[in-house]
Amino acid sequence: MEDLQKTMEKLVGIVREEKELKQALEEIEELKTRAKHVKATGDRIYNAGWHYCLDLKNLLTVSEAITRAALERKESRGGHTRLDYPDSDKEFGKINIYVRKKGEEMQIVKEPLPQIPSELLAIIQGDVP
Repeated sequence: MEDLQKTMEKLVGIVREEKELKQALEEIEELKTRAKHVKATGDRIYNAGWHYCLDLKNLLTVSEAITRAALERKESRGGHTRLDYPDSDKEFGKINIYVRKKGEEMQIVKEPLPQIPSELLAIIQGDVP
């Protein structure tokens, strides 16, 4: 878990670049291989090691999903900053990016956002008196 935390902090932080995101995916794959051999000794009751073992698989899955979504989003907007794509892109503002796990593979799905109701759009654009 400590190695996963270091990887995510170092390579998938608030400010991101494609090279680092790809490196993070490689490291996550290595950690997934290592995680197959993780064991905890002792009873399950009050055993943090036991719970870490259970949590690790999910943490690896979530970390991979976050990294893949960040890699797919080639723009900077809000809390997502890409040094290699410093500007926002109107097209990314029109879609949601979903990462779904299918078997052992992650799928990236882009779905259009629903259209904003005209009365809400008027408020956003400042067209309301």
